[in-house]
Amino acid sequence: MYKIQGNSILRTTDGASIPLSDSNRDYQQFIQDVANGATVEGETVTEPDYVALRTGPDGYAPTGEQLGMIADGTQKAHVAEVKAKFPKTITGGESIADVP
Repeated sequence: MYKIQGNSILRTTDGASIPLSDSNRDYQQFIQDVANGATVEGETVTEPDYVALRTGPDGYAPTGEQLGMIADGTQKAHVAEVKAKFPKTITGGESIADVP
């Protein structure tokens, strides 16, 4: 019936976004519904796959740095290190976090 989404709550029955504010009547209804046993689903957590990790800040060096690595012969080792750190077996996905 409800889903946690960052700094708000999604009411799944009508798609309303409810702010976490005691003065909001929908938030008050949410508190009452939870007290009466309403279902609350945790936030969706997205885990990145190996491509996102390899191309992210902890992955391959920027192009300019890699060109320098080619010149000094360290680029192959750098690529091998990144591939070992983020193997293709990291497929990513989504999961549901615990409700706080």
